[in-house]
Amino acid sequence: MYQEMRKENRMKTLILCDRESVEHRDFELCSQVREAVLKAGSDAHIVVLNGDDIKPCLGCFQCWVKTPGLCVMTDDRTNIITSQEIRSDVLVLLSKICYGGYSYDIKSFLDRSIPNISPFFEIVNGEMHHEMRYDRFPYTITIGYGTCTAQERQTFISLAERNALNMRPPKHFVFTMQSAGEVGETMRSLSDILSQKVCQ
Repeated sequence: MYQEMRKENRMKTLILCDRESVEHRDFELCSQVREAVLKAGSDAHIVVLNGDDIKPCLGCFQCWVKTPGLCVMTDDRTNIITSQEIRSDVLVLLSKICYGGYSYDIKSFLDRSIPNISPFFEIVNGEMHHEMRYDRFPYTITIGYGTCTAQERQTFISLAERNALNMRPPKHFVFTMQSAGEVGETMRSLSDILSQKVCQ
């Protein structure tokens, strides 16, 4: 499902959601994220991912050595979404927390998004990371939701932070939320971050 609201000269935010976020416990999390983004003055482009429609990565590395920046599988729209990702100013990932990891829908896409990084490596702050394929990567905000243990929550936060390091966005933020109160607090924080730190 795609929903797009755009005006000239406005920041563009790509929101990648899993299917459950659309009506999670009647919270309609995906819609709430969209409203928070619009409130901050950014355009909102929503993609609700379906892992069943995303073919598994072949591990062939052709996106690195034969068709740089593009997956050789072209019939499941993944190349379109990864291209939208790079062209966006902000990327928001909305994922259910599953044993400290991403949901099936989000993980299926992330596995196929490696064309957006380079096959080469470099040392960054004493650690080895992939070189950046492009001059910039969008600001990244990862939001995990759902019932989980404290350890699972911390694992999710650490995972999202480590993943962001490979892409090296200008800034990245991670939130987790379980209760209605935490949902409201996260939406306010999201809007504040976009309007104060990103959309300036």
